Amino acid sequence: MLVRRPPSWTLPLVLLGLLSTQLGAGLTQATPPRHAAASLNVTLAAILPKNNTIYAWAWPRVAPALIRALERVNSDPALLPGHHLELIFQGSDTKEGQCSESVAPLAAVDLRLSHNPWAFVGPGCDYAAAQVARFTSHWNVPMVTAGAAAIAFEEYASITNTGPTYKKLGEFVVQVHQYFRWTQAMVVFHDHKHDDRPCYFTVEGPYTEMLKENITTKELAFDESHQPVDYKDLVTRIRDQARVVYLCCSRDAFRKLMLQFWRDGSQHDEFVFFYIDLFAGSLESSDQPTLGQRRRRRYGRASRLQSE
Repeated sequence: MLVRRPPSWTLPLVLLGLLSTQLGAGLTQATPPRHAAASLNVTLAAILPKNNTIYAWAWPRVAPALIRALERVNSDPALLPGHHLELIFQGSDTKEGQCSESVAPLAAVDLRLSHNPWAFVGPGCDYAAAQVARFTSHWNVPMVTAGAAAIAFEEYASITNTGPTYKKLGEFVVQVHQYFRWTQAMVVFHDHKHDDRPCYFTVEGPYTEMLKENITTKELAFDESHQPVDYKDLVTRIRDQARVVYLCCSRDAFRKLMLQFWRDGSQHDEFVFFYIDLFAGSLESSDQPTLGQRRRRRYGRASRLQSE
């Protein structure tokens, strides 16, 4: 699924909306004397991966937008009169650049004690975000994130999602099935239980929402890290159990699966494949030669789920 980038004016509005409920409490606690000319500092704390841009919400990707938003708000005295926004940052990842469910909450506690922020930006990874959300809910402090899209985050009232959520994806999938009167489906996804399990949480949305609507839904998990992957077996199991298939995996695994499907001589017009790519990772540059692009033309029937 491709996500359209929001207009440049949306981020300042998000920040203003989140801070509006905080300003009342902040003014009663820390309003300077009336004769004081100094503005009240409003601190925002970002907890994001420091350098690993494989994450859509990594600091190098998010920081320019945050800084621009703060500069725009601070430069217009009509937006938050008597207040000045400032931004602090602390990494949520390990030395190897991986999201950490232990590093992120420690960063949140450190920032809370040292700066007492009015709102947190991030984390984005599900496990890290879950740990921090428990603290922000207890502190009654807003948490803004482009991640934390898993269904379980609905229970955290402090979270504001600026990106797509898997529940919304599931609701969209249900509408597609109702429109075409499809009554069954299969979710096929990569699942490595020692990482953030992004595809597991991604397909959880469609899987859960389809079951609510009594759409018969099968699941098929495989681990790309366990080589070689038996794509022939995967295709056989798909062909025997489903006609509408939702795939979440790397683009290379998707390509190999579609090529195997083509080689097996299956009746292509009897199947529908949706490749779920919420953050457009498949569009990033790679070392794949143009030969791979020519091969992809052979399975053009596979559909990519898009959001415009």
